[in-house]
Order: sequence, then structure tokens, then C-alpha cells
Amino acid sequence: MDIPEELIAELETPAFDLVGLSGVTGIGLGLREENENFFDELAIRILVDDPNDLPAGLPDQIAGLPVCMLEFPLEPLFDPDLTRYDPLVGGCQIEPAPQAAGTLGAVVLDSSGDLVGLTCHHVSGDPGTLVYQPTAPFIPVGTTPDMTDCLGTVLAFDSPVAQTIPVPTGTGLWLGRQIDAATISLSEAATQGRDFSNEIADGFGSVDSTAAPVVQDFVRKRGSQTGPTGGQIIARTLAMKWRHGQPPPGHGYAMTSQYEIFFSPPDCPDGIFSRGGDSGSVVLKTGTQIAVGLLWGGIREGGRRAMMSDITLVEQRLGVTVAWAFQ
Repeated sequence: MDIPEELIAELETPAFDLVGLSGVTGIGLGLREENENFFDELAIRILVDDPNDLPAGLPDQIAGLPVCMLEFPLEPLFDPDLTRYDPLVGGCQIEPAPQAAGTLGAVVLDSSGDLVGLTCHHVSGDPGTLVYQPTAPFIPVGTTPDMTDCLGTVLAFDSPVAQTIPVPTGTGLWLGRQIDAATISLSEAATQGRDFSNEIADGFGSVDSTAAPVVQDFVRKRGSQTGPTGGQIIARTLAMKWRHGQPPPGHGYAMTSQYEIFFSPPDCPDGIFSRGGDSGSVVLKTGTQIAVGLLWGGIREGGRRAMMSDITLVEQRLGVTVAWAFQ
């Protein structure tokens, strides 16, 4: 589905006004939806925590487009596959601290030619944080941590936390970014004798290229909690609340230009596309080895909807290459 860039630009400011309302989690442009049936017609998608408790004044139409009101209590997906992977592959569980698990999307190549891990910033924590695979050990005060399962420390990140100049709207001040991503050094894993692979678990193989997401494309991912699942990109969002961390008083964290995924029943036998702990998963276009996204959000207890960033923006902002080959 072709979504005109000029329409996106026209709607970005009113989108922030709407997403600032209590109970609204995001505003997007994509397929018109009724009772989880999708139509090849462009519509405004208003995502809410509870469709039975809507804020007053939500419009029936915006910019001449119909409005869909959809339940999606969006949250970053992280939660406490306990498999220890050697060689290290994409799709496995990682932890920066006990019971704070996420997914290592892939082993990628950074601009210096080093192999590093790719995940979400809300999973990894800030630069200098130690990250483990599969689980982080309990470290009593004054003791030396067991480094056997340590990968290394967080190197760099980009997320709404990195934004310093807020965007003012009618509903407040917003700190926003287009990605929630981080890189992790693998130096300690190498010291511990662990090998690395450019593959993703469960037979996904190696990513051979990356591309920007396209609405209506079918996609698949391998998350550390739900394993391999599939769905369809149904919308490009304009503004989403990013419910992680503590923004400065009077400010809110937001994600712009994200992509909403809805599960494909044949590819999700239990009816769940993702759950807490799947954040950081690399998303591929179905039937290919082309990476199109980095999963970061959804319904923590498990749900049919999820949210991802454009993988090409992740590569640009963090200076990494997702598709690479051993020499």
C-alpha cells in the first residue's frame, strides 16, 4: 500500500495531539480494519488501551479519511528459551539483569569491522551495562560476577531517551525517535570461548539484505519467548507512546514512523505473534532472507499485534550492517 509522504507530514502534528490523550497509545495510517478484518482502503488507525473507556472528542474522520478505533495496550516487550547458544545466534534470550530478558536480534557488523550484538535499548540498558546470554547471574554486593555467560557491555544506543530537544504540541512536550535499538560488545563472549554466527535460530538462516518495510507485506520473526511467528504489516504509525523509563516532568516519550504488525493465524498456532521478552527480534519479509524491522513493542502477556522499527534506520543510526558474511 502506497502511503503518500505529504499525507504523513500533514498528519504528524495532529497525531501527537491525539496520542497525548489519556488511553490513546498510538495513531497510524494503514489498512481499514473492522472486527479484525482488513480492507484495501487507507484509514486513520487510533490505538487505545480500552475501547470501552475512550477519551472525549475523538474524531470520526481525519483529513477526509475514515477512523478505526482499535484495542492495542502497547508496551515495550521485555520480561523474564533458557538455551545457552554457542555459537551465538539471533533470536536467543539475553539479560542485562536477572528477570529483565529480551531477544538478541542478530550478530551484526559495526562500522569498525567488529561483530556486535543488536537488540532494543529498553532491553539492553545504557552503555556500560553488562549483558548475558541466556540469563544474568545474581551478583551480591561486593562480589565478582560469574562471567561465563557474559557477552560484553552495551556500546551505543538510540531511542527516545537520546532526544534532548522536545517537540511541543497541544498536549505537552515530546521526546521522540524512530528507533529503539542498541549494540552490545561481544568481547567477553569471545574471551569465554564462544563462537558467533550470522544466522537466526529455528532455521531462519542468515539475513542476505535489508529493506524498508512496506504496508501489506507479510513478515516473520524469531523471538526468545514465542519462537517463530508470522504476520502482516498493516499500518505505518505517525506517533506512538513509548512506555519505558521516566521522562522529565511535563514531557513524554514517543516513537514516530513505526510499523504495526497483525498476526497471521497459520503462522501463530496459539494466536500470539509476540509477548514480553520478544523485543529485539529481527523481522524478515516472509519467503525471503530480507530483514525489514526490529521488533520492540506489543502486548506483554501475549497478543496478536506488535510494533517494529525500520531496520534500515537502525543500520543508519547505529552504524551497523545486518547482512554480512564470514570471510
